[in-house]
Amino acid sequence: MKQALIDRIDYAIQTHMKHSLLSDWEVGYCDSILDQVNRRGRLSEKQLTLLGRIEKKCHPAAIDASHAWAKVYAEKHRDAAIICAKYYKKAGYFTGLAEQVLTVPEFVPSQSAYKKMCENKYAQKVLATAAAPAKYDVGATVELRKPAIDWKNKHLSGLPCLVLEVLSDVETAASGGKQYRILPYGEIQPFVCEERQIKKASSTKRKKTVKKSETYDDIPF
Repeated sequence: MKQALIDRIDYAIQTHMKHSLLSDWEVGYCDSILDQVNRRGRLSEKQLTLLGRIEKKCHPAAIDASHAWAKVYAEKHRDAAIICAKYYKKAGYFTGLAEQVLTVPEFVPSQSAYKKMCENKYAQKVLATAAAPAKYDVGATVELRKPAIDWKNKHLSGLPCLVLEVLSDVETAASGGKQYRILPYGEIQPFVCEERQIKKASSTKRKKTVKKSETYDDIPF
């Protein structure tokens, strides 16, 4: 009984190492129950049920499905995963998965992990924003909207800004979250803002009242 359990757990671990089928939690669980079996020689009914679920993910049919998913992911979903990973890394969710997507080029998340990170309602808004055409092209002249003006940037109120770059990263699931790098006229430091924070620069120039210069003829004596 003890050796049979050890063999089952070890098979799951070795299969995962070859095919990356399990989550980090499942790998940690296998290590934990393997240690327990070595010390006590048995598992509880609940632990055996969880082990059975893990074994299903290591079945040859599951391995074939994993290989098929890896191909589909590379061809159709990796770009979306990168966009979502950047969003969630900053937002503070799915951080472990996001880090692997962004730093390990050959990493393929499980299909369920991909769905959780990239097919929830927030991720779908982020992807829709990333895919939407830019409202302002590079070279366009824009200005900050009033809600984007505060005490730190009040000097930019009404000041025309040049669009330098349309960024691919999306940091908010709010509508109008597409990001731009803009440079205010007369400034040397560009900054990043969201589409909802800017508008087309006003073409109406502020008229300044010019005082008529006084001459001797204007003096009443």
